[in-house]
Amino acid sequence: MRLLRRNTTEFEYLPNMGTGDDLDENGMHTGNYEYIYGDPVEYRGNISTPSGSATNTFYGLEKQYTHTLVMDDPDVDIQEGGVIRWKGRDYDVVAVRPSLNVVSIALRKQTVNHAEVTGE
Repeated sequence: MRLLRRNTTEFEYLPNMGTGDDLDENGMHTGNYEYIYGDPVEYRGNISTPSGSATNTFYGLEKQYTHTLVMDDPDVDIQEGGVIRWKGRDYDVVAVRPSLNVVSIALRKQTVNHAEVTGE
């Protein structure tokens, strides 16, 4: 019942394409880097309300996350390091755990917006 279409919401996934070095006006590396993301892909899934440690052991004790995303396609191409854009906010994908019929994804709300830079 949780993954009925009426219980799901649309969101965008931006795959992580790596990082790029930041260069100064002389072409020298500054030591800073920029996140590079691919084009957004639209999906549907059930994103939980902000929660605490109810399912913290599922992802491991070292994972800090704010929301849980559940999708009914365990073969979905969402990977750790990507960004989920939902309701005007960006969330980092911190853990992806597929099972037989669903995939559960741990999301952490970004404190710094990394997804401004997109790849080609």
